[in-house]
Amino acid sequence: MLPFDQRTGEIWLDGSLVRWAEARLHVLSHGLHYASSVFEGVRVYGGAPFLLREHIARLRSSARLLDFDLEYGDEVLHAATLDVVAAAGIRDGYIRMNAWRGSEVIQTAALHTSVHTSVAAWEIPAGYYAAADVLDQGISLRTAEYRRPSPQFAPVKSKAAGNYMIGTVSKNQALRAGYDDALLLDDAGLIAEATGAHVFFTRAGVLHTPTTRCTIDGITRAQVLELARRENIPCSVEYLSPAFVREADGAFICGTACELLPVSRIDDHAYAPGENAVIRRLITGYRALTDAGEAIRPWGH
Repeated sequence: MLPFDQRTGEIWLDGSLVRWAEARLHVLSHGLHYASSVFEGVRVYGGAPFLLREHIARLRSSARLLDFDLEYGDEVLHAATLDVVAAAGIRDGYIRMNAWRGSEVIQTAALHTSVHTSVAAWEIPAGYYAAADVLDQGISLRTAEYRRPSPQFAPVKSKAAGNYMIGTVSKNQALRAGYDDALLLDDAGLIAEATGAHVFFTRAGVLHTPTTRCTIDGITRAQVLELARRENIPCSVEYLSPAFVREADGAFICGTACELLPVSRIDDHAYAPGENAVIRRLITGYRALTDAGEAIRPWGH
């Protein structure tokens, strides 16, 4: 895959479209050194961003949790994203929005730094997140060494770049061990999420998912919960111990980038993705939403 700094096109940066190669920041930017940076990923279906307003709202909330405000209003960011997608002619793609503190100071305190914002988009190539047969074969997860921190110890509700370091290390270790992704526990040793996606389980026709005590509130997760309600699939949001992996009869992960992906194995415990009717219904239902570009609003979870 072509490295992202070698691509062509246009990126929206601090108020205007610039050439892809010119969308740069200084190496002494505060966001690079102190992780004062937040981001969002948005999927594009049929040329239209899906759940864009919800992602922009979470970007703004994430920035405030890191003690800075976005320089641009929601409508400006919405229009900028549509401009980027249109300029690239994207039909099935991915949008990455970022906001970060600038280079006025390099020290822990950063009250007087500028805030920069960018929006980029690209087509999603085949196999970008998982193999083509993943819906039949499922993915494998390995329980990670590191855990998600308590909300008392980190701004876990912010989609902050620094919060993803644990995920990067954990997924790298999982890949080296022959797995597709990692399953993260929280500070109490309970199931939290995958490295960049939320996790659901099924047991006897009932859907189970961990609370978001130590994670961001997933936008795709909320859609799945509402879809389950609409499909009359019972769902329990609860504290789940690692022992539940063996008690469940199925599992899947969900997120903007990966959508809904069935899980075939967690550590040494196997599931049969192709035989799970609940997961199939949810995957089909979510695909219908994205194909139509119609999210379920509002959600109450």
